[in-house]
Amino acid sequence: MSLKLEIVTPQKKIIEEEAIDFVTLPGIEGELGILSEHVPLMTTLDTGVLIYQKGAQRHATAIHWGYAQIENNRVTILAEMAENAEDIDLTRLEIAEKKAKEALSGQFGEDDTEIQRHRKYEAKLSRALVRQAAARMK
Repeated sequence: MSLKLEIVTPQKKIIEEEAIDFVTLPGIEGELGILSEHVPLMTTLDTGVLIYQKGAQRHATAIHWGYAQIENNRVTILAEMAENAEDIDLTRLEIAEKKAKEALSGQFGEDDTEIQRHRKYEAKLSRALVRQAAARMK
């Protein structure tokens, strides 16, 4: 038995693969390993690297928040954002990481607007680091 994997974002379908051996998901409470015949499950995903193996090849996809449904040997991911490792531009990400770190090293006020601004840069830094990790796995 094998798995079918589908990853969809609001913009497009990123992956639709069959004959997958296993999938590792970045769950909100930690990493989840999925093999065929897995018990039905629905869970929230965190920002992290999704890994799947098909035969001898291992693939990585950067996932940024979403949901996973596992049922009948099918893994369906609905992600806010997702990007395959081979599509990631490391140079651009290193620049994004540097900009986010510079912004976070500055002063932030304590009003709601400043708190939201700080969270925005934390999210940008997190996405850049996860995308870099995925790209380095290719």
